[in-house]
Amino acid sequence: MLRGGLFPHPPIIIPEIGGKRRFKATATIEACENLASEMAAREADLIVAIGPHGPVDRQRITISAVEKYRGDLGYFGAPELNFSLPGQPGLAQEIAANFSGTDKEVKLLQQGKEWGELDHGILVPLYFLQQAGLQEVPWLILNMTFWKSEKLYNFGQELARYLKESSAVSKPLFLVSGDLSHRTEPGAPGGYSPAGEEFDRKLMDALAANDISGVLNLDPALIEEAGECGYRPLLVGLGFSELMAGESNLDIEVLSYEAPFGVGYGVASFNDGR
Repeated sequence: MLRGGLFPHPPIIIPEIGGKRRFKATATIEACENLASEMAAREADLIVAIGPHGPVDRQRITISAVEKYRGDLGYFGAPELNFSLPGQPGLAQEIAANFSGTDKEVKLLQQGKEWGELDHGILVPLYFLQQAGLQEVPWLILNMTFWKSEKLYNFGQELARYLKESSAVSKPLFLVSGDLSHRTEPGAPGGYSPAGEEFDRKLMDALAANDISGVLNLDPALIEEAGECGYRPLLVGLGFSELMAGESNLDIEVLSYEAPFGVGYGVASFNDGR
């Protein structure tokens, strides 16, 4: 059973934005289409998403408590690609209250607001999900923080445990949005560093081997030098998905990896163990 997945979020892989250039990332596009189809077929009753490009607080996970979300890709030249999603403000408030007074405080955003804005970290995966036929389903959107690896992973587990014990949802899916190193080759957006390729290789190898300990224990100096934006969101998603998988344990399937524009794009699904 699918529990969630990792999507990259380069707008260039969307036809209306990337045009023919997007075909340099054919493996990524095909993997995103396949993962989106799996997620749409799951008929979830909640999608929990986390990414690096929303309102980030360096000391707390943030969570939007809005009735609805909306956004478009006008910044990338495609204003006609606009989206709206239902939120879960009541559940967001319950989750914040559950973690209040703990070492994993959650900061509520936009309480009492009808609309919240979607960033491209959510919009790019959402494009593929809607192309795959995702039905309207409530979303709970989180933003990463800069806790240590184990704490991020544990937060994901505790969030999953809370939802498991809640009567509000029964089939949640977790969407991780994050690119890997932005420094994989000369001319890359973050400048070149050999650490970029090394980080991506070690991370994707650990995922392919279902080695969560290997993911958690990557060298912090390597992570910093790699210039990534997906590692911390991924840790939360892995913790959530592993707890949801329960005794069957988590089976991670790497669907693709490539770095066609100097940025690493990894796509992976998180499933119940075989």
